[in-house]
Amino acid sequence: MLTVRGLTKRYGGVTAVDGLTFEVRPGAVTGFLGPNGAGKSTTMRVLLGLDRPTSGEALVNGRRYGDLPRPAWEVGALLDGGAAHPGRSAWAHLLALARGSGVPRRRVAEVLEEVGLAGVAGRRVGGFSLGMRQRLGIAGALLGDPGVLLFDEPVNGLDMDGVLWVRRLVRTLADEGRTVFVSSHLMSEMQLVADRLVVVAGGRLVADAPLSELVAAWTRSRVVVRTPDPGVLAERLRRDGAGVEAADGGLVVHGTTAEAVGDAAHRAGVRVHGLRLEEASLEQAYLELTGTGVEYAAGRGGRDGQEEK
Repeated sequence: MLTVRGLTKRYGGVTAVDGLTFEVRPGAVTGFLGPNGAGKSTTMRVLLGLDRPTSGEALVNGRRYGDLPRPAWEVGALLDGGAAHPGRSAWAHLLALARGSGVPRRRVAEVLEEVGLAGVAGRRVGGFSLGMRQRLGIAGALLGDPGVLLFDEPVNGLDMDGVLWVRRLVRTLADEGRTVFVSSHLMSEMQLVADRLVVVAGGRLVADAPLSELVAAWTRSRVVVRTPDPGVLAERLRRDGAGVEAADGGLVVHGTTAEAVGDAAHRAGVRVHGLRLEEASLEQAYLELTGTGVEYAAGRGGRDGQEEK
């Protein structure tokens, strides 16, 4: 289990994480979402003992990372797929990690097979593609067969087969009863794999809930209707208590169903050229929660001009 309690981390005058509190429990995939600069990477670094908190605490199985007797056996992490020395082979890289962590040598071959790199174990990492480096990073996280796993953007650089493999992997790990914490900018991926979401913005917690509850609570389904008589239909729908907005070639209707919109059009004698229900999505919920958009995500970076995930 991961426990973050009142965590604050400042770098000089910049507060990267501000009083953050949440738990990541075993047996589920917990997604970690937030715009650039929200403090996600900083939180993971503190959990892994790479940064010290200014105040509060971040614990792995109830202990600080530095107090774990054999950390690789309890927690594994992928923070940077490019962390391996380019001059080493995949085998040599993992063997060095194993020796430094007290992990049996046989695990090197096992994790290389598990991530699909057994056939290139002797190749130097410098010749690997981004996707292969990601797989090697995941292999390193799995090396000690830990019960807690943290993955930062695990599908970055992977092709479609690799993305599907990561989805199956994180699901399998959670189903085995492990604690799985996954940070990603890909809303579609989170909607497919996460059971629960922790959402941060500006270093602060804005949501901690099951994915289904978060989407339902923060967004509404809407009905999009195309009609050559939008004014007449809008008046009818507003009388029925629906919220109506003009859209290109028609209307966007809130607070009702597609069937009700069709019935209203029939009563008003209005022709309908198209009618569809747009279900609430994680992306909509995320934007409402964080109050951010594409311009903010593209235009801002982390400290020292580097992107903070």
